[in-house]
Amino acid sequence: MTSFTAVVAGDTTITARGAVRESAERVLGRLWIDEVPVRLASEDPALFPSATAADQEGRTLCWPGQPGPARSVLPRLARLRGQARSAGLREVALLGRGAPARAAALIARDAMAGPVTVLDSAEPGPLVRLGADRERLRRTIVVVTGDDAGTETLRRVFVRMFQDLDLSPGEVAARFVTVSDPGSMPARRAAEEGRPVVEAPARTVFGALSPYSLVPAAMAGVDVGKLLDKAAAALPSLTRPENNPGLVLGAILGGAVRSGRGTVVLGAYPAAVPGLADWISTLLVQASGGRLLPLVQHGGLPVQPADDVFLVTLDGRPQQDDATVSAPLPAQLVVWEYAAAVAAHLLGADPLRPDPFHLGPPRIGAASPDLTGAEDASGPAVLTEGEPGRAVEVHTGDPDLARATDLPGVLAAVAEAAADDGHLAIVAHLDPDRTRGQGTQVGRLAALLAARCARPVTINWGCRYPAIGNDRRERGVYLMLTGNVVHDVPVPDRHYRLSRLQIAQALGEARAARTGGRPVVRLHLQNRRAGLARLLESARGEA
Repeated sequence: MTSFTAVVAGDTTITARGAVRESAERVLGRLWIDEVPVRLASEDPALFPSATAADQEGRTLCWPGQPGPARSVLPRLARLRGQARSAGLREVALLGRGAPARAAALIARDAMAGPVTVLDSAEPGPLVRLGADRERLRRTIVVVTGDDAGTETLRRVFVRMFQDLDLSPGEVAARFVTVSDPGSMPARRAAEEGRPVVEAPARTVFGALSPYSLVPAAMAGVDVGKLLDKAAAALPSLTRPENNPGLVLGAILGGAVRSGRGTVVLGAYPAAVPGLADWISTLLVQASGGRLLPLVQHGGLPVQPADDVFLVTLDGRPQQDDATVSAPLPAQLVVWEYAAAVAAHLLGADPLRPDPFHLGPPRIGAASPDLTGAEDASGPAVLTEGEPGRAVEVHTGDPDLARATDLPGVLAAVAEAAADDGHLAIVAHLDPDRTRGQGTQVGRLAALLAARCARPVTINWGCRYPAIGNDRRERGVYLMLTGNVVHDVPVPDRHYRLSRLQIAQALGEARAARTGGRPVVRLHLQNRRAGLARLLESARGEA
């Protein structure tokens, strides 16, 4: 036996070695017997429960790695982009979340097109900056792909911002493009208000080559027809049982989890497409329903070797890394979606279920969101450290975490709990921008805590990614970060601002985590900059 195995198909190469290779080989036979390649290619609804239900109801879904269906919208996209260009609209704000939204930004970045700014939380910072730059706002078009109340809230904010530019109602309507399945509430609302609508299959995690990703990418200037042509070149290799890169990669992922390695570290070498690992991480955690924990290996975030951890690198070192994936971006999009579906099949997950991750609370009335019940779920304030206006408030209902008498003690208790319980999930309801927000400081905090607990530490912005399904015990310890804002954004026709909606979302996440039996501590920063500085000092043991 060789030290590693390579599967080559066109420009795509997948390698595996050692224990990861052996666990993949053990499940490949089952995948061939189950005829998974042919059934995925034919979109067999019997593969997944949600597909069966959709077939019975006559609904179509976004299946993995299928560039063909999106071709039907190319003429419509060409007209919409031409109209946008003639109006001087070259920047795209994308209201949506999950893997399809991340794929849109990734595609635009790789094509060196105009920027696609993903707005997937109630954080006011990005909207404040956009509203302050009126010239940038004048050249912005908004693509709406979400179908939840939080997305509609952000759309209302944009309508008011465009109205403040003295645009006519028709000009405001032309600034929005909605992507949704036929007959849905977003599609009906857009049609009633005269906004363009692009119809698509019902949204799933597999949307990188669907209108949910391609519409914003096209509005940013990407030649999506050329992208689909390149992606289609990878399809023939995915229909055969042998030398199939997607099948092998799915066996690597699913086989590793079945053998006890539930955390995959995604590492990217300089040749890899920037941002690719972040999209893969979102894809895998949603497709697997939390059964596979992806960790993006950004610089400075230590990862300790462990029996339950394996490494997959992008354009990596076949002779040294557990597994490697090398391919141009169009092929990566196809192969990873296909592999995620294969892994989900092996793990008993349903990757085609409706997107469970919504932007904001599911129902928002005319009054301000009620925080009273959510506050109790988050836990009482057991400690406040620092000067008034710059202090850090510690909220927790976990008795072990509540024993700490200062911030260093709290973070030490969190690290100790994470060391015992698998991993630490930092859920930051803050501004992820690395220069104008809190992205850099939160990353440093994660690195310090990873070094202390010697377990994987993940960072999620504005949403936790839990295990889905009653048959799986949710893992990990949750450290939730919230903070006051200096410049807020009012929600039109409502009696609250985005920061209140953001806090309501955070408290709802805390409630859900505690209901799942997880240890939760929420740190509220009365002043974000000062609070994070204090947390970094405490994590270093300097306070």
